[in-house]
Amino acid sequence: MIRPFLIALAALALSGRPITPPLRAALPLAQLEDYRRPAGTRVADTLNASFSIREVRWRPEGASGAELSAFAFVEDGKLGKVPGPLLRAPAGTTMRVTLHNTLGVQLIVFGLHDRAAGRGMDSVTLAPGAHVTVAFLASTAGTYYYWARVRPTVQHPTAPVPDDWPSGEKGEGPLVGALVVDAAGTVPPRGERILLISRWLDDDDARVHHDPAFRMMINGASWPHTERLGYTVGDTVRWRIINANAAAHPLHLHGFYFTVTARGDGQLDTLYADGQQRRVVTELLPLNGTMAMTWVPERPGNWLFHCHLVRHMALVQSIAPRIAPRGGSDESAHTASSVHHAEENMAGLVMGVQVTPRAGATAARALALASGRNPGAPAVRSLRVVATQRANVFGSSPGHSFVWQRGSVAPARDSMQFPGSTLVLHRGEPTAITVVNGLSSPLAVHWHGMEIESWFDGVGGWSGAGRSVRPPIAPGDSFVVRLTAARAGTFIYHTHDEAGSELSTGLYGALIVEEPNAPRDTTRDHVIVMGILGHAATGSLAINGRTDGAPLTLSPGTHRLRFVSIPVDEQIRVAFLRDSTVQRWRSLATDGAELPAAQQVQSAARRTVSAGQTFDVEVMIPADAPANYALRFTTVWYPTDVRGAQPAPVLRVPIVVREP
Repeated sequence: MIRPFLIALAALALSGRPITPPLRAALPLAQLEDYRRPAGTRVADTLNASFSIREVRWRPEGASGAELSAFAFVEDGKLGKVPGPLLRAPAGTTMRVTLHNTLGVQLIVFGLHDRAAGRGMDSVTLAPGAHVTVAFLASTAGTYYYWARVRPTVQHPTAPVPDDWPSGEKGEGPLVGALVVDAAGTVPPRGERILLISRWLDDDDARVHHDPAFRMMINGASWPHTERLGYTVGDTVRWRIINANAAAHPLHLHGFYFTVTARGDGQLDTLYADGQQRRVVTELLPLNGTMAMTWVPERPGNWLFHCHLVRHMALVQSIAPRIAPRGGSDESAHTASSVHHAEENMAGLVMGVQVTPRAGATAARALALASGRNPGAPAVRSLRVVATQRANVFGSSPGHSFVWQRGSVAPARDSMQFPGSTLVLHRGEPTAITVVNGLSSPLAVHWHGMEIESWFDGVGGWSGAGRSVRPPIAPGDSFVVRLTAARAGTFIYHTHDEAGSELSTGLYGALIVEEPNAPRDTTRDHVIVMGILGHAATGSLAINGRTDGAPLTLSPGTHRLRFVSIPVDEQIRVAFLRDSTVQRWRSLATDGAELPAAQQVQSAARRTVSAGQTFDVEVMIPADAPANYALRFTTVWYPTDVRGAQPAPVLRVPIVVREP
């Protein structure tokens, strides 16, 4: 019977239909938790809640999508939801939570305790069938979570999770819930949303058809089935993000800056004072971390908020294989599916944000700009960028590049330069950038960090307004991107159509915006682009397109270093050294935004970044500098990357000190 079953399974996979093993009919079907309403009942200064821990089935990919089974906290008397319910009350409230373990395994429940500084982490053990009531004073405002793990622990063979962390293997992934303590005497801000990142993993499930085996979800769902968040221009948007799993996430918002108002680790939460808050477009949220953020949508249209790791937002995150409508080779499948890239080539940790114009005299014009019907201000300056391709650059894999065309002669179709050309724009100058697709597949280019109209944002099949969306650029075609840079700073442009290894094989570059009539002194102002070069699974870190640590020449005095980080799934530890000693530098800007004076401080010259981040610093090279200065770049591989078993590779870029 085994062989016919495998043949049938293979036939299903080739047909493109989801491979969905039937789950036990007795398992209740859980809904998705949107965290709009808290659980329990408040009586005076006590919140009473009662949860059963049950096995449920749920559908993270929509009503017709694959069904998964997992353990979940279910509020008694309510429909089950994934992930677990929200416990929320103001500081000073006693939370009394009754737990009932309906499973046939022992459970350890974590996180149901006070978060006062120095309090430490408590846990409670539940034998099969046991009822336990936990009561604690919620004294400290912040964003937290609670979770449970089974005993004995089931561990992934290559990426084991400590047995007191959330989001374990098998049914433990969604066994987590949100816990928010508001400041005493306050009520939750109107419209505030909570986004909880969890994962599901079962190596024994036939639907784990490709690496990574981990499936990442936001509030129990995977894109394009995550909730669409709707706002109006001018709204104040408030989100709390909970990263309840053992992977870090560089979280990126398209089109706008957001302000990080708090950061935590699940046990302690730090609310930033006004002078400490950061204005960014990408925030690296560490494993098991939390953050609170606010932002104001200034332009209507369709936008994305997503993890910038390719493996967390690419099609590989889908549970059941998605087959392109017309099938064929990988390249033809890519071509077919990319017409609706956002919904067909992306999955996992992606949220869609749809902003409508505020009613008034300017609403119609704002909507016309967002949907491409009004191209905006006439261009004062024009640039032409050609996407090129050459076969067999990285073994059997092609190389790709962005080449800024200078003059009237187009670059050869197979021209290569790594990274892509550094584009230079001017603040406040309306600019038209013609992007020519010389590739064999559709192309979408995202202008990362730029405050731009949605039509030009560069997500194929999504950028635009409502159903008026811009498709990717077809092979051999071109598209004119119109933008007026709002600020001088350091930005990125890169492919947003990662069906294979287009990013790591060269489709990225730096974008520098200068002040008008104030060109940079490139002898004192340096761009340092950090990316992976080669096939995504085998490539290595390249600094300005070099994997061999080519020297950087600096003259004595002060220099501005603009670091652009655009790897695939990696983190990069950057340090400025003299011999082996970490020096000091002064922070100047993050993600293109100049820091306020209070944050432009001297600090140890080291920083860890991931995909989609930029930062600018000032370094000093003394006039009498005989010592060995260098920049050190250490690659931190993704936890399940086989290369992570080896010592972290270090690329050292020597600094040659030379008088101008």
